[in-house]
Amino acid sequence: MSKTPNVEYLLSVHYLKKLREKGFITYEQYDEIDRLNRNSFLKGQGQKTA
Repeated sequence: MSKTPNVEYLLSVHYLKKLREKGFITYEQYDEIDRLNRNSFLKGQGQKTA
């Protein structure tokens, strides 16, 4: 079980924040996409997904 951050997930968060800041997505869309990304990127690493 690795405790290092998943680079792909961190990149997805970075780009989601940029999209949110520029007004391309809403806060609700940000939350939903981030939840889905956490499930897909972090599930295989044994990390908790909130």
